Amino acid sequence: MEHLLKRQYVNSEPDYRGWEKTINEQREQINLLLSESPSLKPYLESVFLDCYRYPLKVVSKDYPSTCFPQDCPFTPEILEQD
Repeated sequence: MEHLLKRQYVNSEPDYRGWEKTINEQREQINLLLSESPSLKPYLESVFLDCYRYPLKVVSKDYPSTCFPQDCPFTPEILEQD
C-alpha cells in the first residue's frame, strides 16, 4: 500500500515508473498466493483496511508535506487491477 499511496498522492513524476513496477509485482505475488490458496481471500478482505495503518505511517513520515487520507482509500479490488 505504500507505493499505491505514493503513486496516488505524491507529486514525483520521475518516481512513478518504479512505484508502478513495484505495485504490479506485488499484485502478481498476492494474486499468485490467492490462486494457490483461495481460502486466504476472505482473510485478506477481513484485514485489508487494518493493514493500512503501517503504510500510512511510513509514507507520512517520508513525505511530511503530503496530505494522505487517514482512512484507507482503497478496497481489496485494487489488487485485481492492471
